[in-house]
Amino acid sequence: MTSLRIATFLGLMLLCIAALAPAASAQNTVGTITQLQGTANIQRNGATVAAVPNLPIMLHDKIVTDASGSMTIGLVDNSSLQLGPSTTLTIDNSVLVNGVGAPSQVGLLGGHLHSIIVGAMRGSSTAFQVNTPNAIGAVRGTEWDTDYDEQEKSKGCFQNTKVDVEDGTVLVCNTASPPQCQQVQSGHHTEVRCGAFWLGGPGIGGLGAFGAAALGVGAAGGIGIGAAAGAGAFGGGSSSGSPPSSSSSK
Repeated sequence: MTSLRIATFLGLMLLCIAALAPAASAQNTVGTITQLQGTANIQRNGATVAAVPNLPIMLHDKIVTDASGSMTIGLVDNSSLQLGPSTTLTIDNSVLVNGVGAPSQVGLLGGHLHSIIVGAMRGSSTAFQVNTPNAIGAVRGTEWDTDYDEQEKSKGCFQNTKVDVEDGTVLVCNTASPPQCQQVQSGHHTEVRCGAFWLGGPGIGGLGAFGAAALGVGAAGGIGIGAAAGAGAFGGGSSSGSPPSSSSSK
């Protein structure tokens, strides 16, 4: 009788593991390489593999394109991430969107990233965000370019982030404490040099209590979007902070 109980228990455990495996795999896989030009590689679990079309992109991958390379990562529902030459991108966090894994946070460590967030990802409960070493851009459905480099453009400053918005709105924040943010509208752009906004004028406001809570100051990388983002802090939602300043036109 005891052996039968043990066998039954083990059988139930195997069924539970089998049921959980597809969900875990779905979340670990966040996209697929749909276009590739030149050479790129993926750093994954301590190994480096050559990028090829149709290769799945996984959570925690580090993607590097060479000086003549470019890559498009297809995401759920026609969203995509397009990497330019000499670009380094990390997949830092993910969510399930309609049962399919998708990146919720990526890190741009150098180069150019064109983000298109549409369809099911637009309705995700977590705001999609692009982190650089000195800035963060959070959004709920739009199309925009992020560039990061470490060339000296101001005396003693080597960290430069540029954001150009083609469609929708992107909330761009620096790494000040508390962080300062701008809502950059379609057809406009902004730039963060080291920890300060370079473009956008003097009207850059603080976030207020709700916005500061949403940003979660002190998270890895200086700033992290918290759960409050899903409650409307970004992508057109209201905030108790100062009104967003008008960023510079292209």
